[in-house]
Amino acid sequence: MIGTGSRMNRSFPESLRGLLGNFELIRILTVDDLRRAYTGSLMGLSWILVKPVLIVGLYGVLFGIVFQARGGPRQTATEYLLVLLAGLLPWLSFSEAVSTAAGSITANTSLVTKIVFPIEILPVSKVLSTMLSGLVSLVLLVVFLVYLNQVGWTMVLLPLLIVAQLVFTIGLAWFLSAMNVAVRDTSQVLPLVLMVWMFLSPVVYTTEMVPKGLAFVFSCNPMAYFLDGYRMILLNNQPPNFLIWGVVTAMAVTIFLTGFWVLCRMRAHIADFI
Repeated sequence: MIGTGSRMNRSFPESLRGLLGNFELIRILTVDDLRRAYTGSLMGLSWILVKPVLIVGLYGVLFGIVFQARGGPRQTATEYLLVLLAGLLPWLSFSEAVSTAAGSITANTSLVTKIVFPIEILPVSKVLSTMLSGLVSLVLLVVFLVYLNQVGWTMVLLPLLIVAQLVFTIGLAWFLSAMNVAVRDTSQVLPLVLMVWMFLSPVVYTTEMVPKGLAFVFSCNPMAYFLDGYRMILLNNQPPNFLIWGVVTAMAVTIFLTGFWVLCRMRAHIADFI
């Protein structure tokens, strides 16, 4: 009998309680993921800072200088750069976390099949380690805003939005990691899906720039609400409206519970696929 088999008969509430009881194991795996991600590289953990700076620099040069993208005729290059950062940094954190977590179960077959192991924590540790790197980038953006004297009281709401995005991302990671066990093509198709999703999200542009004919499409995109929330808090010094809070909260909870339920149902059949 495989290790996950002893857990497959647990009810959904019991599985959730079991997840809460594995915080220490999640912490250990998260730290190990961070260590292994940068071990052997010349710059080590410095890549946590350097990588987002290089990516943002590339996008900044491409859209801000080459294409001279602006949110309006009066928007300066610096203002557009801030708009770009406020959307791009959360998106990069989200997309990398989802991409990494999708293959977390299939990449750890020895843990999944040989010992009693809570497989649900594998995607969680991947999401946490990746989003911790993204959090460093956001902190750097906040420091830059402090330097520009553009920080308002709404900054206290930022942790709430980050937690909501974390919950949403973990739920999606659970769903995709379960799908990848059954259909290995999932991890191959996912980068393409994320690329399309990015261009359908207000990452390098704002929601106000979206043509009216596409407004409905964007209203169905949960990441659009997250990114709007970041820009309102970081740049506009305004609290996100009730619609944004309502959508991000509802989507975070719904995707979290749905993803966990799907993974729990898949647990009993993992040995058949692996």
